[in-house]
Amino acid sequence: MTSFSALFKQMFVQKRRYAHLVLLVQTFAVIFMFLMDLITSNNFAKGFLVFAQNSHPKFCDIIFDLEIITTAIGDLVFLGLLCWQNEKINLSQTWHLIPVSDIKLWWINILTSMVQCAYIFVIQVVLGIIVLIFDCMSYGLSFSTMNKKVCFSWSWPDVMGIIEMLLYLIGLVLIIFCFVSFADLLTRTITDQLPGKNSTVIKIFVMAILVIIGVTIAFKINDQLTAAYMRHLMKNSNGYSVDTLPMAIIEFFAGSIILGAINSFLIEKFD
Repeated sequence: MTSFSALFKQMFVQKRRYAHLVLLVQTFAVIFMFLMDLITSNNFAKGFLVFAQNSHPKFCDIIFDLEIITTAIGDLVFLGLLCWQNEKINLSQTWHLIPVSDIKLWWINILTSMVQCAYIFVIQVVLGIIVLIFDCMSYGLSFSTMNKKVCFSWSWPDVMGIIEMLLYLIGLVLIIFCFVSFADLLTRTITDQLPGKNSTVIKIFVMAILVIIGVTIAFKINDQLTAAYMRHLMKNSNGYSVDTLPMAIIEFFAGSIILGAINSFLIEKFD
């Protein structure tokens, strides 16, 4: 049997090129839009400025905000590429020749994609911090002053808020990966029983129906659970702030576990 670490490393290296591709395209996009701002004086990023709401933004202001814009778009593209790569691996005869169970292969596939998301996220955050430091320095703030402000301005609620948001993002990405695999596995399971099962049109039609049904059910369940959770919070918080993020996190992880179990069953029985 192939070891977990060897298989994980092999998949990680294969998927890492997509992260580098997205980062490279994002870098060129920032440079291109920045140069266009300089040439045309349209200040495309001006409307998205976070730290410099003035009529004469500095260069670092524009770069920082262009980075934020392109990061959001790039991450969505990267998520789509990983979903496509996951299913490509699940269908690959070459990968299935490796002496490892199909269920283990699927879980390693999902895990490597999650690590890839963390990989690109950390790089983007580090680059953003570097640009932000230069941005603050362009306004006369020294590095020591910024360091003191950052160190002494954090409170426990701030830390918990960041942890909460990170868990939300992890849960969201995980359930997207699991749902895409679920839709693909169930589509193949159904179409294998139908005449003309090799027809791409039939597969797309069945998958579209499954996705619509799955998303509709998910929204209905989310509405019911969120409403119950908000009623509970309102009773115990005397009508003050109502934070529904923890409920969303629980839903994402619970849904991922359920979909993961169903996917494992489908892989074992029908793959």
